[in-house]
Amino acid sequence: MNYFQILGLIFGLLALLKPFYMHIIPWDENKFIAKTYSEKRPTWILPAAILGLLLVCFTWFMELTTDVSYSILITVLFSLTAIKGLTLLFNYEKFQSFVSGMLSKDRGKKIVMIDALVGVFGLIVVIISLYLVK
Repeated sequence: MNYFQILGLIFGLLALLKPFYMHIIPWDENKFIAKTYSEKRPTWILPAAILGLLLVCFTWFMELTTDVSYSILITVLFSLTAIKGLTLLFNYEKFQSFVSGMLSKDRGKKIVMIDALVGVFGLIVVIISLYLVK
């Protein structure tokens, strides 16, 4: 297995299973999300976002320095995580108000829909990792 297959499988499985571990396992996920993205930016967000962005940069480095077929697909799909990382770094207040707004309407049903789409996205990443990236 190469770097892109491993990254795609880990990233894809985490996304694929997100609806399960966030909404099917019985617990109060809305309370967890509200606490995770509290009004004051938690201290863990800064290092986590920077680490995530460094991993995106390393993935682009690997893309540009190796010759793995279809690795560009994993690289581009994984790079989408940089949007959230940059938002958490530079515009946390807007992100937090977006999340709290979704939590306050319809008992967080929009978050469930987003997580379902994340699950479909994860399935696509897993399929690409298993069948295309060689």
